[in-house]
Amino acid sequence: MRSAQLAAAGPALGAALSLRGATGTAQATGTRVTGTATTVQAHSNIRDAPTTNSRLMGTTTREIEAGVECYQRGRRVTAGGYTTDVRYFGTVLDYNIGHICSSAWVRGGNVNVGRDPGAGIPLC
Repeated sequence: MRSAQLAAAGPALGAALSLRGATGTAQATGTRVTGTATTVQAHSNIRDAPTTNSRLMGTTTREIEAGVECYQRGRRVTAGGYTTDVRYFGTVLDYNIGHICSSAWVRGGNVNVGRDPGAGIPLC
């Protein structure tokens, strides 16, 4: 996991890290974010591995941007009325807490890709 503090860099760096495009390849100026551009829902746990007992890197406070590279299947989990065994791997950009979390995992159902697994997202 690489987590970079953005708060000290100021708003210019935060603006430079905005994802371009709603689907397809996502790239950010200054930091390379690859994969499918999407968002992660508020109150989603960001973890360092695709399991529910892995280290918690953070919890989103609002809907945030992400670049999803691939997915993996694991234990089925039900939360918020949605059941899935999919976990997405990629980079999560949370400007509110000032972090870029790369090599991050987020539970399917919390990643806004339409269905699990999302169309065009490869298996890890």
